[in-house]
Amino acid sequence: MNFKIIAFNILIFLFSGKNCLCQELSIGGTAIYTHTNQRVKMKNSKEDFENTDYSYTFSYEHFIKNSRISVFASTTKFDGFTMIKFEEGTVIDVDGFSVVGDGFSGVKIRKYDLGVTYNLIKNYRRFYLKPFGGVGLQLSKIKDVDIFTYLFTANGPDYFQISPITVDKFKTSQFVPFLGFKTGFVFWKRLDIGFIFQGVYGFKSYQDMFFTYSYRGEPQETAVFEATGTGLFCTFNIGFRIFKQE
Repeated sequence: MNFKIIAFNILIFLFSGKNCLCQELSIGGTAIYTHTNQRVKMKNSKEDFENTDYSYTFSYEHFIKNSRISVFASTTKFDGFTMIKFEEGTVIDVDGFSVVGDGFSGVKIRKYDLGVTYNLIKNYRRFYLKPFGGVGLQLSKIKDVDIFTYLFTANGPDYFQISPITVDKFKTSQFVPFLGFKTGFVFWKRLDIGFIFQGVYGFKSYQDMFFTYSYRGEPQETAVFEATGTGLFCTFNIGFRIFKQE
């Protein structure tokens, strides 16, 4: 059965009962830091998180009566990047400037999350601090773009490109677990202004990048970079509570 249908049915079951105390709709601006894994490592390089996109996150949260537990659903859409990073000074562009990295996005990612939060603040209604966890459905859709239009050419002094960088793009679907926390303030018992930090772990590559090169004159095995959706999502959000808290 479709994950979105399952999630929708669960939400309807939870929210239609007498346990409904308050509901909140929110929108947030999200900075996305994704991780590029080196399946075949590039010489003298390291993996890292890079700020690859900015997007919007739409959320719905349900507060359970007489409980500090709440259930939420959210969705966000963003460009899926694969990144190559170089140490400063190892690659110089035609203008004489150091190239520290470059990336390419050949897929669009849509993520649907379903999770549970627990408010650590018991008796103070204006401020909250909530760790949360859950699972998301991550879908990738291939974009009609050409990699050769975007990327640099590595011409030393350390890394020399032997052939053009190539990429494989994949249409994928996978479940991705996540953990995080959210915190913020509630004004007039309705207006919620907060911050959300979420860490996501992906298993399946939605884009592979291939770099055939030599390092300081020595040919190397083709480096393979992959992006799976593993990343950090930082969101500043504003929400409105449909029913005032008791």
